Amino acid sequence: MKETNVQCNETLFIALFQHYGPVKAIELFHKMPHFNCVRTLQSFNALLNLLIDHCMFCEANDAFDRSYEMGFRPNTVTFNIMIKGWLVKGEWGKACEVFDEMLQKKVQPSVVTYNSLIGFLSRKGDLDKAMTLVDDMRRKGKRANGVTYALLMEGLCSMGKYEEAKKLMFDMAYRGCKPQLVNFSVLMNDLGKRGMIDEAMVLFREMRKRRLKPDVVTYNVFVNYLCKEGKTAEAYKMLVEMQIGGCQPNAATYRMMLDGLCRNGDFEGGLNVLNAMMASRHCPRPDTFNCLVVGLLKSGNIDGGCFVLEEMVKRKVDFELESWEAVIKYACSEDDNGGSRLRTILASQSI
Repeated sequence: MKETNVQCNETLFIALFQHYGPVKAIELFHKMPHFNCVRTLQSFNALLNLLIDHCMFCEANDAFDRSYEMGFRPNTVTFNIMIKGWLVKGEWGKACEVFDEMLQKKVQPSVVTYNSLIGFLSRKGDLDKAMTLVDDMRRKGKRANGVTYALLMEGLCSMGKYEEAKKLMFDMAYRGCKPQLVNFSVLMNDLGKRGMIDEAMVLFREMRKRRLKPDVVTYNVFVNYLCKEGKTAEAYKMLVEMQIGGCQPNAATYRMMLDGLCRNGDFEGGLNVLNAMMASRHCPRPDTFNCLVVGLLKSGNIDGGCFVLEEMVKRKVDFELESWEAVIKYACSEDDNGGSRLRTILASQSI
């Protein structure tokens, strides 16, 4: 492309930044003009964000300090990236310095800017200061959104103030923001952590009454905590319900469901979930694979155990000692087709 002087689109380089990683991305960023491509603030911000995401704070800060020298005037996104970086590093003071510089340069903070700062304070338990920022937003004409309130609610829940968090959610409407899925999820997650599944289900029904359609995060809260309580049948019902409702389970949904069934000793149910999981192109963790194959063999389902074992071999999943003991035991003791199949699998691995 360079030799033929084809004009390259900036979005191509931004995609390559992600592919190459930060070190080569820096090199490519400087070479962009040689590819007949004009660098804009968009590619600069993309590079800056990549550096922050890879914890290369010194390089990111150096690039930010030289932005004007390189011909870029930082915008709200640029400052948001730097604020995010300093907060990830735990440097509240540095983040505030960037925020102050933002105001001095007449760059308008966005709701994202405030949410980054509010989230940090809420996680640290400094709710008073976080609420001060919410008031500052209002004075500057910025309206807090569902995420803003969710961050405050998470902070309250982490301090054991569930009722205050719940009150804040129902007060949101008076502040000009209707409760959203993320707000209900915060409360349901806190109830789930404390084993109060029934109370969480009451909130779930309230959420449905408000015509809020549950997403995969909402369903995962229930699948996770129902499985932890040993209520795998109820968790499986939630899994089916979400699929009927048009919400596709993700890798976390399947993994939590499968792990829960294995802990509960329901290896047949686990095999069914494994099939659905792999059909959706997701894969369990190695320890889950091991647990399932051993459980199936011990419960007498040799064919099921062989199937899982073959999938492990196909995916090059490591075997644990207990898995090998179970496989070898049944390979030696079974004279039927199941035992023969096990021995074939062992032979194919030169064991």
